[in-house]
Amino acid sequence: MTELLEYDEDTAFTLADDAATVSALVRRTDPARLASTRFGEWTAVQLIAHVADSAEIFAERVRRCVEEDAPVIASFDADVRMAELAKAALDPMDLSRRMLRAHQAIVQTMQRPGAPERTGVHSEWGHVPAAHFAAYQARHSHEHVSELAVAFPPV
Repeated sequence: MTELLEYDEDTAFTLADDAATVSALVRRTDPARLASTRFGEWTAVQLIAHVADSAEIFAERVRRCVEEDAPVIASFDADVRMAELAKAALDPMDLSRRMLRAHQAIVQTMQRPGAPERTGVHSEWGHVPAAHFAAYQARHSHEHVSELAVAFPPV
């Protein structure tokens, strides 16, 4: 089991701020530059796709924890999902919107009374509260978005 993360107001702001950062970044950066700038094996647009994809996955995990009784939550392989995403045409603005919607959904769901304590049963981590899933996405997103923000600073 991984160490359980806490969800608080700062976590909610991180989710909102990261979505805003990606939105600004894709609006001010030439899509060709996003497609050619590399972060290891992935391009910037692929990294944004990864963050948007994981945001949707974690938003669904949070929703299921809150709305269902101990739902079974399967793990996912980010590299396999990225291979699938890489086959599609990736529109940075669309990816930004997807990330925003997913992060908004996490924040809204976590505002429900009792939401942070509701649990799901993760295939590798065991019983995990919705708060952990929300905070995990915030931390994960922030790590990647921070990399992007350094590479594509405002002019």
